[in-house]
Amino acid sequence: MNIRDLEYFNSLCITKSFTKTSRQFYISQPSITMALHRLEKELNTKLIIRDHSQNQISLTKPGEVLEKHIKNILSEIKEAKSEISRINGDKIKLGVPPIIGAYYFPLILKDLVEHGLDKCFTLVETGSVKMKKLLLKGEVDICFIGSVVPIKEDAIRSHVLTTDEFAICINRNHPLAKKDTLDFKELSGEKFISLGGDYVHNQVLKELCRKNNISTSYFYNTDEIQTAKSLIASGFGVGLMVRKSVKDINAIKTLSLKEPIYFYISLAFKKDHHMVLQEKKIINIILNSSKKI
Repeated sequence: MNIRDLEYFNSLCITKSFTKTSRQFYISQPSITMALHRLEKELNTKLIIRDHSQNQISLTKPGEVLEKHIKNILSEIKEAKSEISRINGDKIKLGVPPIIGAYYFPLILKDLVEHGLDKCFTLVETGSVKMKKLLLKGEVDICFIGSVVPIKEDAIRSHVLTTDEFAICINRNHPLAKKDTLDFKELSGEKFISLGGDYVHNQVLKELCRKNNISTSYFYNTDEIQTAKSLIASGFGVGLMVRKSVKDINAIKTLSLKEPIYFYISLAFKKDHHMVLQEKKIINIILNSSKKI
């Protein structure tokens, strides 16, 4: 059975369109049709019914059975390829969100370098929200993830390394800068500087606005942490950051939330992930090094 044919069929199940599937894979529609015929011949059954008058497709009962299994089939094949590539010496993909990478990871990296493991991995950098998706899709092998509660997912094994606290960040000349603690409602009418949707900060800030009936129409989103901090420091707006990321910026005053929200930093990997020796060593060193952060 051709793996590519399975990928085409999976796309047909999702898009319900030969046109969209052919565009997705940059091939002709007849190529998709031929792939479908190969699958149907091998399985000795019809998988799809085409309604040419309505330009629609629907799955037969056998097609629905194959659809049910195909995601697991493709996922297992992808995982097998990943495991084989690591055994053959390909580098481990270690996911490090930017804030964790800037303020927590350097201490851990020092220990990895001392043990000669820095040459075994390559870094993948994106926010924690996207990082968890990459982990579940098998696009990173091990990763750090920031979250507002410890990670509890059936497919993921995680270890909390340390915690920080979210704080409201404002310019020191802001009228609220005289306070040390505030109720989020006091920020009604403010402009907000927010990290983009790949960051957990964005979710936390939007949820706080929702709970307190504060409009999110005055959000300025940026994926660059340094840009966000510079805009807050200049008084362009207020933001929500973990304390460690702004502690050395004199122009920014941090205020505690009346109802604190914590930032959990965890090391995570999939439960069904096959570990090579270097990965086990990296995990052990990170867990031992976490006492320093």
